Amino acid sequence: MSFNPIAKLFEVPTRLNLPLENHKDFAIVSTAGVIGFVAHCCFCFLFWFFDIDFMAYLNIASILTFVIIYYVNRNSVGKSTLLITIGSLEIIIHAIFAVLILGWTSNFHLYLFGPMLAAFLVGKINGISSYLLNLLSISVYVFLAIYMNYNEPLNSISEVGMFTFEVLNVINVSSIIIIVTMYYSYVAHKSSKELVETNKELKEQSNKVISFNNELAQQTEELQIQSEQLEHSNKHTMDSIRYALRIQEAVLPSFSDLESVFGESNVMTFYSPKDIVSGDFYWCKQIDNNKIIIVADCTGHGVPGAMLTMIGESLLNNIIVEKGITEPALILDELQVYFATLFKSSTNIQDGMDIAISTINKETKKLYFAGARNPITYIQDGQMQTIKGDKMSIGNSKFKSQRVDKFTSHQINISVPTTIYMYTDGYQDQFGGKDNKKFYSKNLRELLLEIYNEPMLKQRTRLKMTFMEWCDFAKQTDDVTIVGIKIN
Repeated sequence: MSFNPIAKLFEVPTRLNLPLENHKDFAIVSTAGVIGFVAHCCFCFLFWFFDIDFMAYLNIASILTFVIIYYVNRNSVGKSTLLITIGSLEIIIHAIFAVLILGWTSNFHLYLFGPMLAAFLVGKINGISSYLLNLLSISVYVFLAIYMNYNEPLNSISEVGMFTFEVLNVINVSSIIIIVTMYYSYVAHKSSKELVETNKELKEQSNKVISFNNELAQQTEELQIQSEQLEHSNKHTMDSIRYALRIQEAVLPSFSDLESVFGESNVMTFYSPKDIVSGDFYWCKQIDNNKIIIVADCTGHGVPGAMLTMIGESLLNNIIVEKGITEPALILDELQVYFATLFKSSTNIQDGMDIAISTINKETKKLYFAGARNPITYIQDGQMQTIKGDKMSIGNSKFKSQRVDKFTSHQINISVPTTIYMYTDGYQDQFGGKDNKKFYSKNLRELLLEIYNEPMLKQRTRLKMTFMEWCDFAKQTDDVTIVGIKIN
C-alpha cells in the first residue's frame, strides 16, 4: 500500500481514455520525465558544489523541461513523439556541453545512448524521425570522441570531482537502461495479457451468440481488426529490433577492423547470434606495439544482452584507449571494479560478462592473456594448449558480497608460428547430434586442431558446416562467437 503514491506517477489517468496500444508509449514518457527530473536535480547540486556554474544553470532549464514533458504527457493524447524528441534533444545538448566542459572521461557521452533507446522503445517514433534522432546521437558521439581526442576540456575540477562524475554517469546510464527496459517490458506484458483476455472474452461471446448471424459477423470483423493490430504491433517490434541491430553494428567493431589490425589472411570469425541482436561481441585495437583482441559473452541474449555489449564497449574504450591500460589482467580488474560499482546497490540483478583478453606484442614475441571464465586455445608445431580463464565472471551479482580478487596474467611465447582461438561457450554448449547432447569443449578443440593449418576462410566454413550439421533441426541455444588468429 505504501507504494501506491509512487505507482500513481506512472499510471495512465482514466480521463485520457488512452487506447491500450498507446500505454507503453505513455509509460516510457512518464518514466523518462520522472528519471530526468530526479537525475538533473542531483546533477544541479553536484555542478553547484564543484563550482561549474554554467552547467548548474543549464540543469535548472533541464529540470523545467522534464517537468513540462511529464505534465503534458499526463494531460494530452498523441504527444509521445514530440515529447520524446524534446527530451532527446535536451539530453544531446546536455551531453555536448558537459563533455566539452569536463572532458570525455566524465562519461557524459554515455547519455547519447538514451535517445537511441527512446527511438527503439516508443512505437510512434519511426521512419525519418527515428533515423534522424539516432543519426544525430551517433554523429554527436563520434564528433565528441574525435574532438576531445585533440582538445582539452574547457574546465578542470578536482580528481574527486571527476571520479564522482565518471562513476555516477556509468551507474546512472546503466540504471536508466535497466529501469526503463524492465518497466517497458512490464507494461508491454500487461498490455499483451489484457489484449489476450479481451480476445478470449470476444470468442466466448461469439460462441454464445453463434445463432445470430449478424452479431457473429460483426464480432468476427472485430477479431480480425484486433488480429491485424497485433500483427502490426509485432511487425513494429521486429522492425525496432532490426534497427537495434544496426545501432549495435554501428557502435561495435566489425570484421574489417580485425582485418586491418591482424591482416586479411590471418584472421577469421564465426559469429552466429541466437536472436537478431547478440549478447556476444568482439573488440580489437592496436595501441602502439600492442595488438589487443577481446571476445566477450554478456549475460543473456537478445535486446538485454545487446544493451550490455554497448556498455562493455564503452568501458573498454575508456580503460584501454583513454587510460592506456593494455595488460589483460589489469583490464579485467578495472572492468570488475566498474561492474561492482554499477550494481552494488542491486540485490536481484545478475548482469555481467565472461570475457577473454589477449595482448600480442611482436617486439617481445609474447602474447599476454587473462580471462574471466573464457579460455584461449593456441597451437604451435601441431601441439595444442588451452589456458582457462579465472573462475569468476565480470560483474555477476553472486560475487558482489565477496572480495574482488585480482585476475591471473599468463604469457605465451610466440617466437614460432602460432594460431590462437578465443571463443564464448555457445558453440560447445549447443545441443544436437543423434542423442541431443552438448557438443562439448573437447570436441571443439579437436575440431580446431584438425583445421588450424587450413586457410582462415576455409576454417570458418568448416566451423559453420559442423555447427549446422550438429544442430540439424534443433533450436540454437545461445549466441556463438569464435575468433581465430594466425601469428606468423
